[in-house]
Amino acid sequence: MKVRTTILLLLLLSQYALAQNLEKVSSFKIGFAPTTASVDRQGYLYFSNDQGVIDKFDKDGKVVYHFSPQKQGTPTLIDAWQGLRTFVYYKSFQEYILLDRFLNASERYKIDYSQLSSFSGLATLAGDNNLWLLNDQELSLIKTDINNGEILIENKLNLSLDLEDWDIQFIRSYQNYLFLSDSKEGILAFDNLGAFVERVTEQSTPFFTFYKDEIIYISDQKLHMIDLYKKTKREISLPDFPYQFVLMENNLIFLVRNQTVDIFKVN
Repeated sequence: MKVRTTILLLLLLSQYALAQNLEKVSSFKIGFAPTTASVDRQGYLYFSNDQGVIDKFDKDGKVVYHFSPQKQGTPTLIDAWQGLRTFVYYKSFQEYILLDRFLNASERYKIDYSQLSSFSGLATLAGDNNLWLLNDQELSLIKTDINNGEILIENKLNLSLDLEDWDIQFIRSYQNYLFLSDSKEGILAFDNLGAFVERVTEQSTPFFTFYKDEIIYISDQKLHMIDLYKKTKREISLPDFPYQFVLMENNLIFLVRNQTVDIFKVN
């Protein structure tokens, strides 16, 4: 009987949030209010402003590289996870650029419409370095060849999901999965063929990030960390500040509010 009770308690603990605390390590100023953010595998932080300027910071708050675009516009998404190549997408232009680790830019690339009837939506790099496109006109996931625009995968989401009045805010690829955040449906996960896998959480968030096997986001003045495979959940109460972004690398949590980055470690 005691053994059964112990097993049951362990199973319950694996499903419910484990409360933890943050210990503040330091802070630094960015110099502008970022519109989006990213972190690479080495722990460098990337922030953009509404004119498209992107600064790359080390964990001590020093700007190590700077990018100033010839064509001003607000980046919708930065994905610097690879480290050697940073993907920057502009929804308003339907364009993207690729930056090297020194933030030197390639040419701007237009989303290739040659095989698309129409497109208006979000884009991100896939795990195989092609492009995932979310067409919010038709609510479809499309993977295209980054070199020639050929459609590799197309999946109509309304055939597998009951989504009405969708409002998809953010998209990221990680560990051969694609994650979407919808303001009404929460965070949804899809496999590398664009097929729906699961709803990670019903909580809505305009931004999320990853660290090791966890997806991390802010909601209800708490930091939420969900293991993508074990399904364990951690919740950490946040200081009473309007944090917009969370990033994590090298066991440090970076919380962004206005022009300030607060750095914490988890106790």
